[in-house]
Amino acid sequence: MSVTVKDEARPVPAEDDAIVRARELNLSFGYHHVLKDIDLDIPRGRVVGLVGESGSGKSTLAKAIVGINRISSGSLTVAGAELARAKRRARHALYRRIQYIPQDPYSSLDPRRTIAQTLAEAFDPKSANPRSHAEEIAAVLESVQLPASVAERYPHEFSGGQRQRIAIARALAVGAELFVADEITSALDVSVQAEIIRLLARLREGDAEHSMIFITHNLAVAQAVCDDIVVMRAGRIVEVGELDRVFAAPQADYTRTLLDSVPGGKGFKLS
Repeated sequence: MSVTVKDEARPVPAEDDAIVRARELNLSFGYHHVLKDIDLDIPRGRVVGLVGESGSGKSTLAKAIVGINRISSGSLTVAGAELARAKRRARHALYRRIQYIPQDPYSSLDPRRTIAQTLAEAFDPKSANPRSHAEEIAAVLESVQLPASVAERYPHEFSGGQRQRIAIARALAVGAELFVADEITSALDVSVQAEIIRLLARLREGDAEHSMIFITHNLAVAQAVCDDIVVMRAGRIVEVGELDRVFAAPQADYTRTLLDSVPGGKGFKLS
């Protein structure tokens, strides 16, 4: 497999054009301080990888961004709205603009609903009628390389890779501006990982409207998918930058340790 996902011609957006902005963000569970003094801008139209060893805080930060985890202090602004200050209706509208894709989306797909029913609700939550949205459902399934016929099936009838495609289709159907993909390839075998990465590459072609936070512990996958990289350790950000620069000349000792731990060492390629 040879994958090139990054668009080298895609400009880096200006600092004030951030889809996510965190300032002095802290998050604790009881007495356990999980995220510490997070300062981060995620530009629109980019794929930003969150990497680090297990327990570094990657998923905790991602779940704060999508509103699953509530921050303890600091500020978190998503799509121009500060989450802590947003009223209930505003938060509800905001969450349709952000889609969280978990490692195994089976738990987030209603087992009692067909894929058509799930996608119809994504297109129009007030009137989730699969017949009314049949053309849109077929089109969004085609965009993730699934035939329209799968719309009448239920989540348990699909493999892990197919469920990931359906989760991506649902995010597209909602019209989200920001996708948060949490280890979406880690539970898949290598060939299916390759298929999902190729799919993300194809969806990104000519697309400057969508942004993605891509959480992974696999640096080779990050290299194939991401424009920028955020390295986390023990709840703190230790390095941020364009992926090629960080991988070629890491500034933090921890980043160098992560890169050196990959088979082949620094300069490895996904193949």
